[in-house]
Amino acid sequence: MNKTLMRLTNFLSIMLLIGLLVSGCIPSHQQEKGQTPNREIKVPDNGSENQLNGKDMKLQLHINEGLFHSVAGWKDNETIFYILNDDEGSEVHTYNLYSGESELFYHSDVPIVQMAANAEKNLFLIHTSPSSYEADLIFLNKRAEIQYQTKINSFELSFTWNQANPSQIFLTSFKEDWTFDTYLIDLNEEKMVENPIEIPFIQWMDSVKVSYLKWDLDTPSLAAPLYLYDLDNQSEKLIAENVVANTNFNDLLTTIELIDDNGTAVVRFYHNDDQKKFAEMPTRLVALYSDWSIPYHDMDSRENLYYIFEVNEEKTDFSLVSFSPERNEKEVVIEKIKNFPIKLSPNGEYALYGPRYEKLIDLKKQSIKELIKLN
Repeated sequence: MNKTLMRLTNFLSIMLLIGLLVSGCIPSHQQEKGQTPNREIKVPDNGSENQLNGKDMKLQLHINEGLFHSVAGWKDNETIFYILNDDEGSEVHTYNLYSGESELFYHSDVPIVQMAANAEKNLFLIHTSPSSYEADLIFLNKRAEIQYQTKINSFELSFTWNQANPSQIFLTSFKEDWTFDTYLIDLNEEKMVENPIEIPFIQWMDSVKVSYLKWDLDTPSLAAPLYLYDLDNQSEKLIAENVVANTNFNDLLTTIELIDDNGTAVVRFYHNDDQKKFAEMPTRLVALYSDWSIPYHDMDSRENLYYIFEVNEEKTDFSLVSFSPERNEKEVVIEKIKNFPIKLSPNGEYALYGPRYEKLIDLKKQSIKELIKLN
């Protein structure tokens, strides 16, 4: 294997590992078939209620461990999606955290690998895998009505919804040898364009501009330059150097930029329209083999608060911290917490948390609750 392919394989493996953690550590191909578990879901009784933010939340949701795949995300401020898998197929259910009601949202005869909502929470991608090398992509509205459906060859799949245009999504389909194809789907036009960008991982800036890290695969490095790319005129513009991660939110571009080889880093905030830096937050990174472990992070766009897991100076424990770019203020939310995926509720009051989003963080009360109880 040549150096270029080795670096590409290592890089893609790390990026996809993050995606697999988010989707519940289940590979894109079919799960091993076995004995069908008992499909039993118990709604919490009054003894499981928790008083959070002045309202009673009905936690925990009891699910058979053999069925539970993951919590898939937020439907709205009060309702989550969760996925169940067994030999008969897969189901997406909704669960209202206050009423305790659980309802079937979507059924698939083949395994559901992952599900993700767009920024407006009005379109939902269901990724199913009828075989090891196929991916069915089903796009549903809030009533679980199919808006668009297509099939592509894929061993692993990565995708990014456009937060500026909720009907656009960018997908990357990896083959088993880590070569890949990219796709741009516009659900309003019901159109799919193949290979609009020959970069596997991008972040949207608006309807026609994206950003991406441009790694030199022939020369190993710990960071890469970040570029803006215009889909219309196919032009490229340098935004920042020494970047290890890039995530974009509404009207906001964020980077994690490396300062030195000891893991000293800084989170920088840029305006989307002119790519001008307007705030930064010093932080630290933990080494991961020949790369850096990227801490999980998310943004409360309503309150303009950035949440990230930050390692301490000894690099032995993480804390969940919030940072206000406007006030240049950092606050510790929860100390001694593991660096697991988080996904904020639309109103920014709660966060799904954990390898399979099986826990719930109350960000106001700075507490963690068990959301899913496995039997």
